Amino acid sequence: MKRVSRYFPGLLGLLLVACQLASITSTVTPTPPTAQPSPARGYCGDGRCDGPENPHNCPADCLPSNPAPTPSPAATAPATPGGQGVLYLGIMVHLEGWNDDQSQEQFERHVQLMREYAALFERYGARLTWESKEVTEGILRWGDNVLEEMEQRGHGIGVHADIGGERNYDCRRFADDLRAEREQLESLGVTVRHVSGICSSCDWVTGAADAGYLFTTGAVAYCVSSLPVEQRPAPYENCPNPAACHQPFPPALADRLHPWRVSSGANWLTPDPNGRLVILPASGGLACMQEEATSAGSVTRCDFTTQDIDAFIQQLEEALASSSEDQINIYYVSWSLGSPLDMALLETWLQRIQPYVESGRVQWKTLPEMYDAYVQWEQSH
Repeated sequence: MKRVSRYFPGLLGLLLVACQLASITSTVTPTPPTAQPSPARGYCGDGRCDGPENPHNCPADCLPSNPAPTPSPAATAPATPGGQGVLYLGIMVHLEGWNDDQSQEQFERHVQLMREYAALFERYGARLTWESKEVTEGILRWGDNVLEEMEQRGHGIGVHADIGGERNYDCRRFADDLRAEREQLESLGVTVRHVSGICSSCDWVTGAADAGYLFTTGAVAYCVSSLPVEQRPAPYENCPNPAACHQPFPPALADRLHPWRVSSGANWLTPDPNGRLVILPASGGLACMQEEATSAGSVTRCDFTTQDIDAFIQQLEEALASSSEDQINIYYVSWSLGSPLDMALLETWLQRIQPYVESGRVQWKTLPEMYDAYVQWEQSH
């Protein structure tokens, strides 16, 4: 039996889940509006090789053989032979829980694991998106800039903030605290355009945009805490903290397959073509796929088993069936490192995915690449 830590919001909340799911699903508008959004700032594919861009992290703009900007294939949503849209697949890894700035031995082990996992994914043509929390400070203290190396190898980089989740947090600090995290990570010479771990009762959308982020990842049910109380789904109406309401959100998979642009934490379920922040919705934790598929509760710590791989493949099939030929389709899961995952089991997972990649139905992307694809798609819709 798998070991798992669960949190159930209470008997009343559980009884209300079934009644609320339909209304939640109808609240989100998965199809982005047709109005033209405001121009994005500094994305890979804008035809300029400037700022932190280089041939490694943005070959579309920076390859020497690229005398003039050429349209990216992602500018229009690619289609599979069957007429459904290609599904962009990714994984975000939260780098946390190792006290990297306090123990050089722990930091070196953490970095070693990162390189081993990166090499495994690269063998299958896949790239990870590393979202750094403590590793940033470990690099600043001990050296060995593994994040810059990862970006040069084609992996994505972002911030995992874990800021704003406490109910007594001073919302006036939000943008400044998030900006400090971004600037600290950028000091390592990497490109930073997104942040996770910002669900809050504060206006986390405005805070992230004011701090200079262009998109956010890893949203969970706790993110509804920024909505007016009367608009929050009943099971999550009074969540005490992110761990208590860590379910994938929106609940319906079909509503998590397409990015959307938002303007405020008070109405983030409603797309706004003029919003400053893009949401890349997430679909749960890799090690908790089986638990999340069979439980309405909040699941945060699980053992990674073959059951999770089976549950992932089942959901991947559902995502493919719901993919749209005229939209950007994304599907990604999370992993906290945190806890190492069994290398052989991870390779089994990658091998199970490989036939979908070879068929052309699935393409591996980093989360920044998903964002770039969406922004380019916006410009033609």
